[in-house]
Amino acid sequence: MLWAMWLSLLPWGFVLLGLLPLWWFPRQASLYPGLVFLLAALVLAAAASLYARAPLGPLVRFFWVLGLGLMGSVMAVMASRDLAQVPDDLAVMASVASLMGACGFLMGLLFLLRRETPGLPLPTQLGFRSEGGVLPQSALQALAPSLETLSAVRPVTLLLLHTHTDQVGAELVQYLRQPDMVFQLGPGQFLIVLQGSNLEGAQAVFRRIRQNLAIRAYGVLPLQGTSVQQALTQLEGELQHYYLTQH
Repeated sequence: MLWAMWLSLLPWGFVLLGLLPLWWFPRQASLYPGLVFLLAALVLAAAASLYARAPLGPLVRFFWVLGLGLMGSVMAVMASRDLAQVPDDLAVMASVASLMGACGFLMGLLFLLRRETPGLPLPTQLGFRSEGGVLPQSALQALAPSLETLSAVRPVTLLLLHTHTDQVGAELVQYLRQPDMVFQLGPGQFLIVLQGSNLEGAQAVFRRIRQNLAIRAYGVLPLQGTSVQQALTQLEGELQHYYLTQH
């Protein structure tokens, strides 16, 4: 958390460095196109700050924030060149920063293509509280984009359980590993998100739960290649078909 905060401040530091000549050299009479370059620098710095909290791996985030921050400093240098009477050497500095920014983007892309594992944001960071380790359905909707991104990197399997309506969700948590999550969709309806587990791993988790709790019906589906909402709709359809065939 602290690292992300400092990383989000890095682009603004680059912009300030690019604007330092405004304090050292006399101003130009014209404000155009210097103000346009200044606006572009601020937009790039803001975008880089947002990338610092994106659901990507730490190295991907660092190099993309670095690349955008350096591009922002280039725009700031261009703004200083047009707003103040600065030496031509600043153009050389801008070209070097631009080259370094492009290299930062390439390094981030390299780590992304090597499938660096992204981390999921903590539910508490999104303003959700768990009751005994069980999260509400609204938390699932908020975490869905991060889960879909994670599923492209490593296995993410959804296990939908229908239990008795008085079933306490906290009893499910003791049969799961630390990174796995439980969401309550309704009375007696729980969605378990298994991180790093394939179908075989999900079946093993289900067997542990069934040995200790009463399960009315269940469905299991890997998340890769689909959205959370589509996978959940498919699982609910399978369970409804199961009920229809049993009666």
